[in-house]
Amino acid sequence: MPHKELFAHYQKNRHDAFCTIPHPDGKGQLQCGSLAWEKFGKLAGRVFEFEPTLAQRVSEGRVMKEVIDAFVQRVLREHQEIDQITAEQILVDAAGMSSQALQTTEHYLPCVLFLHGKPDEFSIGPVTFVRRKKFFQNKKQVHRRSVEAEIAAHIEHVDKHIEQGFSRERAATVEQSRHLVRGLHARAIKTYRGYPWIAKVQIINCDHEVSEKLAAKAIETALNVIRILLGAERTRRLRLAWSRGDALRTAGMWADAQDMIHVQTGLSSIGPVGFENWYEGLTQGSGHELQILGSALAPLVDPREITHLHERFVDAINWFGDAATDTESTASVVKYVSAIERLFFGKFDRGHKTEFASRIKIVCNLFGYEDGGQAYEDALQVYNARSALLHGDLSPRDKKSQEIALLAEELSRRCILCSTHLYPMMLAAYKNPDAETLEMVMKKIGDEGLDWLAKAANYTKASDL
Repeated sequence: MPHKELFAHYQKNRHDAFCTIPHPDGKGQLQCGSLAWEKFGKLAGRVFEFEPTLAQRVSEGRVMKEVIDAFVQRVLREHQEIDQITAEQILVDAAGMSSQALQTTEHYLPCVLFLHGKPDEFSIGPVTFVRRKKFFQNKKQVHRRSVEAEIAAHIEHVDKHIEQGFSRERAATVEQSRHLVRGLHARAIKTYRGYPWIAKVQIINCDHEVSEKLAAKAIETALNVIRILLGAERTRRLRLAWSRGDALRTAGMWADAQDMIHVQTGLSSIGPVGFENWYEGLTQGSGHELQILGSALAPLVDPREITHLHERFVDAINWFGDAATDTESTASVVKYVSAIERLFFGKFDRGHKTEFASRIKIVCNLFGYEDGGQAYEDALQVYNARSALLHGDLSPRDKKSQEIALLAEELSRRCILCSTHLYPMMLAAYKNPDAETLEMVMKKIGDEGLDWLAKAANYTKASDL
C-alpha cells in the first residue's frame, strides 16, 4: 500500500498502526490491522481449549505470540493454504512452543517482617520466610556459580551476534560482559539488603510471566495468613517489598518560626514491626489454624482446578488482608464483611441481616470462638454500619467507623479461624460442595448443631475436631 494511502488509513483506523506481525524474511514487521489481530487473539484462545494443561500456566500474550509465529511460518514462509488443516497445524505448533516455556522456578522476594524474635526461618504452606542474613549465607556459593554462568552466557550471546554480522567494534568485550553481569547482581543484592526478610516460593511448570505473578500472589496470601493469626494492628507494617502501600523510604522538611529549615529521614523496612513472641502467636494451640490456612496456598504455586470451598477460603483470606492493609477504615469494614459473607453464605435471601448475625454467633459458639457472648450484637452493629457506609448514612470521617472497623476485623478473623475447622468437615462429607450445599449446611448447622456433619465426615462427634 502506498505511503499516502497507508497514512490516510491510519487516520481513520488508528489502532491498526499498533497491530504488526514479524516479516517472513526475519527483518522488520508487517502491518496486519486490528481485524487480523482480533482473529489471532481468538485463535490463541482456541489453543487453551486444544491443550487445557496450558490454562493458568502460560500467559495469553505468550500464546498469542506463538500463534502469530506459527502463522508466519506456515502461511507466509511455507505458503500453505489457509484452511482447517493449516489452522490445526498452527494450534499444534503454538501449543508445542508454549509448552516449551513451562519451567519450575523458585522466586525470592524481599519482605518487611518482624525485626526481633525467633526463629530465623519459618513456613506458611509452600512459602518460606528466611531472615536476610541467613538467606545470603545459604545461597553464597550458588550465587557465585550463577554469576559466572551468566557471564559465560552473555559472552556466548555476544559472539553469536558477531558471527551473524554484528560489528565486533560495537560489541561488548569479555571484560565488559563481566562488568555488566556483576554490576547487575550487585545492584539487586544491594536492594535486597534493605529488607530484613526474604520470602521464597517455588512455582511449578509455568512460563516466566505467570510464574512471577503467582509467586507474588502466594507470598502476599501468606502475609495475609499472618495478619489473620496475629491481628491487623500488630501486622500493619508487614508487606511485600514492592507491593502497594506507604513509602518505605521517607523524608520530611519544615521551617520553624525562626525560618530555620529542619529535615528528617525514615526507613520503615527495618523499623520495629510486630512483637518478639510472634512465632508463638502463629503456632498457637496445636498449630491447626496455621496448617489449614497454609494449605490453602498450594494451588497458587501449582495451578489447577480447585474445589468451590477452597476458592471461597482463599478469597476470604485475601479479603481480610485487603481490609487489614487499607488505610480507610470505611473500606476495611466493607471488606471484612465481604470475607464473612464469602465464607458462610451460598445465596442471599430477605432477612439477610439477622441471618448474618445468627450464623456468626452459632459458628463462633460451636467452635469455641465466642467472646463473651457478644457475637450476635457485634455482628448486627457491623452489618448496620456497613449498610450505612454504602448508602451514605455514615460519614467516613466519623470516629464510629474506626471503632466499627476494629469490631469487624475481630469478627472476620474469628469466622476465618472457625472455617479452618468447618471447611475440612464439609469437604470430608461432600467432597466438593457447591454454593447450594454450603447454604444447606449452614442452615442445618443453625437448626441441629454440628454432630450430624461430624458423623457425615466420619468424625465420631463434633468434639473430635
